[in-house]
Amino acid sequence: MKRLFTNATFVTMVDDVDTADALLVDDDGRIAYVGTLEEARRLAEGAEEVDLGGAAVLPGLIDPHSHFTGALQYLLYADLSECTSFAEITETLKKFAAERNIGPDGVIMGNGYDQNNLIEQRHPDKSILNAVSEDVPVLITHVSNHMGVANDCLLKLAGITPTTPDPEGGRYGRMNGTGDLDGYAEEPAAMNPFYAVTTPRLGLDFAAMVPDMQRIYLEHGVTTCQDGATAPDMAKVLVGLARAGLLKMDIVSYPMWGSDVMATLADNAEFDSQSYTGHFRFGGLKMFLDGSPQGLTAWMTEPYVEGPDGEKDWVAYSTMTDEDAIAFAKMAIDSNHQLLCHCNGDAAADQLLRVYEAARDASDNPEKMALRPVMIHAQTARTDQYEKMAAIGMIPSIFSSHVWYWGDAHLRNLGPVRGGRVSATAAFVGTMLGIKPVMHTDSEGRLIPMSKARGTKAALKALVDKVEELGVEPDKNQPLFICHANCPDSVAYVKELLEKRFGVTDVRADFIGPVIGAHTGCGTLGLFFVGTQR
Repeated sequence: MKRLFTNATFVTMVDDVDTADALLVDDDGRIAYVGTLEEARRLAEGAEEVDLGGAAVLPGLIDPHSHFTGALQYLLYADLSECTSFAEITETLKKFAAERNIGPDGVIMGNGYDQNNLIEQRHPDKSILNAVSEDVPVLITHVSNHMGVANDCLLKLAGITPTTPDPEGGRYGRMNGTGDLDGYAEEPAAMNPFYAVTTPRLGLDFAAMVPDMQRIYLEHGVTTCQDGATAPDMAKVLVGLARAGLLKMDIVSYPMWGSDVMATLADNAEFDSQSYTGHFRFGGLKMFLDGSPQGLTAWMTEPYVEGPDGEKDWVAYSTMTDEDAIAFAKMAIDSNHQLLCHCNGDAAADQLLRVYEAARDASDNPEKMALRPVMIHAQTARTDQYEKMAAIGMIPSIFSSHVWYWGDAHLRNLGPVRGGRVSATAAFVGTMLGIKPVMHTDSEGRLIPMSKARGTKAALKALVDKVEELGVEPDKNQPLFICHANCPDSVAYVKELLEKRFGVTDVRADFIGPVIGAHTGCGTLGLFFVGTQR
């Protein structure tokens, strides 16, 4: 049935200010018209008219970095995201277990703790979870999902003992000086034995939960999302739902390394396509090369400020060998599939660039150069790596929300230079092009771009030009002030220009404050003078 939606601001996204008065949906549920109310009513004969009460209507959002199947954790796990101490974690889990009447045959799960937000400033250990239950397995996972903590009951059921070696690409935490397990585990290789115990105990009816999972996305306006690491059992469920017509939003899946991904694709060939069938398709393959910088597991070329146990040489590690990564990348290229790869640290980025080139060189696929691999996160990627990505057609998928959630943690873990340039999208584009922005802060504190100069000296000269354009008698012994982020050569150059052009003798220089400096990175320079405009 046709439906005519009125009394709303319909934001078309065609232009910055382009809106419409009405929207008409046809019998197939497709948008047939967006525009004036008069024209919509002319076209809407027999349509149901829906008054939206002054709401705003926007096109559906696409979430290009998501884990749809991971949304079940928000339905089945205790929410630990607001916990600020070990005591709060314990109490939240106890309350959750009591409300759900979880017994010895069940499992107590929690998700979303962040050691960066805990007063203890470290990961919990098994004693915190033993206080929740000694008879029921308890597992909590970090907000990044790259690490977790188990109680003694779960350690025993999973067969993890003090003699269990760290798996390749993972690590078990141990008590200082004893070698005994403290319950901590990081990366899937170490956590998978826990999931082998907990998953059957959850009694998952994934298909029954999908409507609620879709609701979470749809209520936030997301109509297309990614499932960025699909396990074989989850792929089977999603395919079944698509065939049954039960998916209401588009989901693109990337089967994950560690399983028979080619069998998953071959068994469901009709979904291995650029087009959606029943709102579902496979988009390519996915692998992981490291962890997260906020969890100190991103693989770095230079050490963290301090490692998890106070180490001064901690750089973390890769979760895959070059041999395995090349084999998986070549499998993707040979089968003409896009490869997505999780890389947070710059050492992991080096590895991906290295193994992808090796895999592509070894592949006989005639279409291989048209494939666009994706570096997921690219949080600490260097300028030279961005240049390499551009050369081989690799896409950096920069997860900028990390700066919002963990900016302080990045500064603490990586130091002001590296931490201040995490996910530096504008910085890498500008650097690649040799473009330096010239900006102005007005009287209300707004940062306003004024111009873009090609090269550092051109940008610095543009600052001095502004003194000539807007300055009030800069040659009358007026002091001028320079603030900078560790760029003494630039300071000297600006001083020289000011002295030569205006005869100014009182030029004072000092460092930018740590907050601004951390966000702008080294090389930033500001010039302050009395001007005719504010």
